[in-house]
Amino acid sequence: MPGLPLVALVVLAGTLVCQDDGGLPGQGDGSMILQSGFEQGLAGWNQQGQAELTVDQEQPHGGGQCARITVRPGTELAYQQLNREFGPVARGDEFQVTAWVRSAGLADGTGAYCALEFLDAQAQRVGIAHSKVSVDNGKAGWERLVISATAPKGTEKARVDLVLHAHGTAWFDDVEVVRTAQLERWPDLGAAERSITVHTRDVVHPSFGGVGFHVFDHVFPTTKALRDNVIAKRWREMNPSFARLNHSREWDQARLDEVAAYLLRLKGTGTEVYLTTWDPKETQPGAERAAYAREIADDLEYLVRVKGCSNIRYYCMTNELSLHGWGELINDLPKFRDYHRELFRELGARNLDIQLLATDASPVERWYSLEWATQNMDDITGVYGAHHYFNDRELDDELFYPWFLSKLQWAAGLAKSRNKSFILGEFGARQDGRVRNGVTWDACIYWDTPQELLVGIQLSEAVIAALNAGVYAVANWTFADFPDEYSKTYVNKWGTFKWSGSDHSTRPHYYAYGLLTKFFRGPATVLKVECNDPYVRAAAVQHHDTKAYSVAVVNRYKGSVPVAIRLDGQSPTARFRKYVYDPANVPMHPFGDLQPPAGTIPMRDGRLSDTLGADTLTVYTTGYDERPPAPVRGLRVDRDADGKAHLTWQASTEPDLCYYRVFRSDRSDFAPTVANQMGSTIATEFTDEAATPGAQYHYRIVAVDQSGNAGKAE
Repeated sequence: MPGLPLVALVVLAGTLVCQDDGGLPGQGDGSMILQSGFEQGLAGWNQQGQAELTVDQEQPHGGGQCARITVRPGTELAYQQLNREFGPVARGDEFQVTAWVRSAGLADGTGAYCALEFLDAQAQRVGIAHSKVSVDNGKAGWERLVISATAPKGTEKARVDLVLHAHGTAWFDDVEVVRTAQLERWPDLGAAERSITVHTRDVVHPSFGGVGFHVFDHVFPTTKALRDNVIAKRWREMNPSFARLNHSREWDQARLDEVAAYLLRLKGTGTEVYLTTWDPKETQPGAERAAYAREIADDLEYLVRVKGCSNIRYYCMTNELSLHGWGELINDLPKFRDYHRELFRELGARNLDIQLLATDASPVERWYSLEWATQNMDDITGVYGAHHYFNDRELDDELFYPWFLSKLQWAAGLAKSRNKSFILGEFGARQDGRVRNGVTWDACIYWDTPQELLVGIQLSEAVIAALNAGVYAVANWTFADFPDEYSKTYVNKWGTFKWSGSDHSTRPHYYAYGLLTKFFRGPATVLKVECNDPYVRAAAVQHHDTKAYSVAVVNRYKGSVPVAIRLDGQSPTARFRKYVYDPANVPMHPFGDLQPPAGTIPMRDGRLSDTLGADTLTVYTTGYDERPPAPVRGLRVDRDADGKAHLTWQASTEPDLCYYRVFRSDRSDFAPTVANQMGSTIATEFTDEAATPGAQYHYRIVAVDQSGNAGKAE
């Protein structure tokens, strides 16, 4: 059973302001805990490490002076800093820290940055969060550093640190610590029934674009078998209606043609695309930047007009505000705006219906750039978007959902205030980023640990939060791993399935996130959902084409609970199919076939009654049919000199065909099972690479439709 029941109350910050350095005021919700411009010197600040720590009146950010830290050459680097404690602080308290920094002569170490430490009663650290850490922080002048963090279990107080871990000088000014949320107790409903109400007339978003992926596999060489049996097959079955893809300005026409073929496959699955350039060119404003915009527009026009890739709907000039270095444009948003202004002119002149996205910033601490964009470039912006990875949130954190919901509500609300939508272009669980034997490991830190099983639950909570916040579309990083051969010094392993030689096995979250991409496609209307238990999180849509309903529910209560789902204003008699992702019993499949339904549940007297397992995702949907595909005809088996069996068959004429399953046995009267399945494919041919020369085999092909119904084997 859960421990102390809690709920996060997110409120606007900044209602209580402390004068200058004045100290620590009363700590109510949304209070300004600390506001220091160093006008009274370093009073209240503790000094740590061998360094010159003083105040400086030369070029402060605000007011008459700022703090200065200098670490002389030859001094041992030991995270020299100014710091200040405050409290009491309790688990779940949320804070935003901002500080301004500039620097000079930093050439080593990790630079100048700020940190927020959470301390227990003995002043031992139980958690820490950092601003951006870089030796370039403040190099070009005053730069804003931001931390958003939540106090973990065991916290009694906190400490804000202004750190210089480099030889040279850094100046800090206008430090603010705001508590943005506190906690109240959640009710513990025990074995009582959980009530979920879907308000069918209360719309959160009228045209949801879908749950999807960032896709990178279009830039890697593939064989036809890999495309047919793995990449395209899994995409078609997961059926996402939204994708974010990377573009490169270095692509020649031959490469553009290859990418166009990929985009057309996505168009065939009803997938709209957000394209962003991975390696934008540094240009000077004016004629040079306008010429660069024409180069980009040339690529977009070729893909859309010549190749027919009309599913390209959104574009951003760069990933995560990067130019040379990652995120560099966060410190020069006017330059980002100027690039987009040139692109806006060029796209308009060509009458290309592609909306520009701003700002694509990551992480959430940089989402303040969205507000800047709404105030400074809304006239050229068609949609707003940003990213975040859950580096400061444990997989079992029951407070993650309300925290992320609040962040998304702010962003989506900001976009809506401008009559625009918000896209979550990348998101994922905690990043690794360690260097192992000279190789940078860009991956989820939970892979190959027991905790990996819970990644699917956290991602599902993120999707439910996005739906309930009114986000237009979401893209998880990524659909597939980067292949091993991509680089000898860098690996990117975030996929729902692996790409390591011939190993394309799925990861557990494939069977959670895949349910959401499949049953929360766009276009759909997102409906308001209410639940009487904050441990139970739910979201619902009605699909525009079929008018079917889909409801996703995550149960974070540490036990099974009864649930009743009502569709307010509707009394449907349809039977809902039920799909479950249970971390304790992941339905892994050797060829990535999604799990079948766990059953069907009828609505009686306007309610669907069921039981939710602990820490599970359950999807209920009326978006299916029960008629299986017709049997596959015309199977032919040919063998080559090496004994490999080459299978061909007639294409199914089913309008909602998804893929085919291939089975093999040494008996002619065998029943198809997972144990004798040889593969899955979207093609009408298959090569049995594992066939033993001289052995006698019997094969069967089974068609599977988009509802997951399997036909009879012939």
